[in-house]
Amino acid sequence: MKSVKILIVAVAIALTVAACGGKPKNKITLEDAKGPGRDRELYREAVEAIRKANYDQGRILLNTMINTYPESPLVKIAKLSNADSFYLQGGSKNLAQAEAAYREFVEFFPDDPLADDVMMKMAEIHLKQVESPDRDQTHAKLAERQLKETLRRYPGTDQKEQIEGLMTEVQEILAMHELKVARFNFELRQAMAGAQYRTEEILNKYPNFSRFDEALWIHAQTMAAQEDTQTASDDLTRLVTNYPKSDFAEKAREQLTKYGKAAPDADPTKVAEVKAEKGMVSKVTGLLFGPKIDTSNKGVVIDRSLKTDEIIARAQELAGPASVAGPVTPGATTTTNTNDSRPRRATGSATQDVEVKSGSPTSPPAASSTSKKDKDKDKKKKEEEEKKRKEEEKKKAASSSKVLRNP
Repeated sequence: MKSVKILIVAVAIALTVAACGGKPKNKITLEDAKGPGRDRELYREAVEAIRKANYDQGRILLNTMINTYPESPLVKIAKLSNADSFYLQGGSKNLAQAEAAYREFVEFFPDDPLADDVMMKMAEIHLKQVESPDRDQTHAKLAERQLKETLRRYPGTDQKEQIEGLMTEVQEILAMHELKVARFNFELRQAMAGAQYRTEEILNKYPNFSRFDEALWIHAQTMAAQEDTQTASDDLTRLVTNYPKSDFAEKAREQLTKYGKAAPDADPTKVAEVKAEKGMVSKVTGLLFGPKIDTSNKGVVIDRSLKTDEIIARAQELAGPASVAGPVTPGATTTTNTNDSRPRRATGSATQDVEVKSGSPTSPPAASSTSKKDKDKDKKKKEEEEKKRKEEEKKKAASSSKVLRNP
């Protein structure tokens, strides 16, 4: 029993000595908590997750990096990588999220070297969703508008040739949609005004359309049906001159003769080959899956065909050199070893925010004492006036209370 008591006392003494004489713990600073280079580690982990198609995990890591290290040079690239994750994941909802993120980047960084690539990626988002000419053309119109806007804002882009090629493909689909509607109005409904409107859309907007000759022919017939033979003759003349190998060229010559006009010769500098329409198999494929337009399968920053180290190296190159962080301003929740160079109050004066040099002609204390004397004078004067007013009131009250008696 005695040995047990001795053991308990010894343990208690040892714990007391350890608590009192142990090495004190240093206070953890904000810099130590974050750790140097942690922003790059988070970005690397996010890129690795996105490359493995773990898009949600990658976006969580990117958002953590952006919110924790707002001054990191990789923040801009991280935002683009976040947009890339939605683009690579695909699907209408994810593509809409990607477009919103890309658009926000261009609004905040319109002069960035990557701005034209981002604009191009926004056009590709709609190109991926273009429908066949028989269906809704909303995405085709948006893609055309985005491509035009890219060329307008960045005429010197190195992707100009690619943009023009994609523009031709999109406009071919849009023009074919108008032609199909014009055929329906002209052949089945006999709605000449509707067919005229649709063909004029082609003639005015899509001069490189592969079926431009047919649009000219239908437009000429609609104008002739509305007794405008002059416009019809102009269309037929243009058809014979520029499209001598068209299936409608011979019919156009006959109709010009009927109107008493000579058929012109073909212009060798403007002869255009008329392309044959797609076969039945390609028509069915386009109807089910939409037209095939080549678009990129990589984001602006993240390319899953590259290794993580290659993506990181490119991202750091695009982000530029890391900026040197300045001293941390001491606050309630942070600590730092940097000397605080802010001006301090002068000793011996509790009312001053900065030190006042001696010999100053007008020092703040003198000014404050003068104003205090003025206030005291005003207060004394008000008290005297109030006292005088009360005495006059008493005299008036005494005189009114006297009773006049008859002699």
